[in-house]
Amino acid sequence: MNQMKNMGGISSVLSMMPGFGGSKMKDIEGMIDESALAKTEAIILSMTPKERSNPDLLNPSRKKRIAAGAGVDISEVNRLVKQFEQSRKMMKQLPGMMGGKMGKRGKFKLPF
Repeated sequence: MNQMKNMGGISSVLSMMPGFGGSKMKDIEGMIDESALAKTEAIILSMTPKERSNPDLLNPSRKKRIAAGAGVDISEVNRLVKQFEQSRKMMKQLPGMMGGKMGKRGKFKLPF
């Protein structure tokens, strides 16, 4: 996420990709919520390294601590964890999508 910020944000990164120029870019810019990305980053950075690598460790007291550290409501933490679990399930259904050994083992962790 920091690397994307250094490049000028998601809009800037998408504008560099083929097929995202002109009017399509204007449509996408309205759908991107930079503040939601900032909240997500704050939640992830409020986790310990063990919690990032194994989200199954997150019990209600840990979620409360993470929410307080990130300055968000517990429901935001729950939403992020649920979204991550759904992504994990989807990636398991698409073998080979991750490539290499990582996709075969099915082990995923948060990107930070």
